[in-house]
Amino acid sequence: ELLKELERSTGNLRGLLQNPKVDHERLGTILRALEHLTVNLHGLPAQPGQALREDSFITSIRQRSSIPGGTCDFDLPIYHWWLDQSWKIREQEQKRWYSSLNAVRQAIEMLLKMIRNSAEPRTLSTDNGSYQQQLDSNIPYQMVRVMLPDNSPYYTEISGSKHRFSLRFLKQGQGKAGVAEDTVNFKLSCCNL
Repeated sequence: ELLKELERSTGNLRGLLQNPKVDHERLGTILRALEHLTVNLHGLPAQPGQALREDSFITSIRQRSSIPGGTCDFDLPIYHWWLDQSWKIREQEQKRWYSSLNAVRQAIEMLLKMIRNSAEPRTLSTDNGSYQQQLDSNIPYQMVRVMLPDNSPYYTEISGSKHRFSLRFLKQGQGKAGVAEDTVNFKLSCCNL
């Protein structure tokens, strides 16, 4: 799926090469980066994460972690031995594990960055704690972004389909969260690459 999305995005962006209003230098840089990521994914020696699935240490933790108390020191002594190692040793081991997923991580980060930057945020507000919007069914939106100010006491609950979406702005109080009663200012982007 990731390779398909990279190839789809590359094809869409190549279509912009004929547009004189496009920054061709920047577009060329992005296309080269996408091609590099595609080559890296094709060049993986195995399925992404295969090394982690075959690692006996990780497998033992995964198998025992679903059992209540399964990660106790008497059930997983190797795990507790590993936890007692210095931070430096554990960090090196974690980097080794993560390195097998670098090509996947880089491709996902690039695609998400491009999708997020594909739309200009609009400043909106709501007085009743909710917002709804119909989506143009001819545009295959990939992401809805909602941005609140850093100091906002609200968080957003999003639900939707390919035709519409709704936002509820909630505020955590004592116990259960409640819908915002004040005016909530936010930014919204409907993203499509």
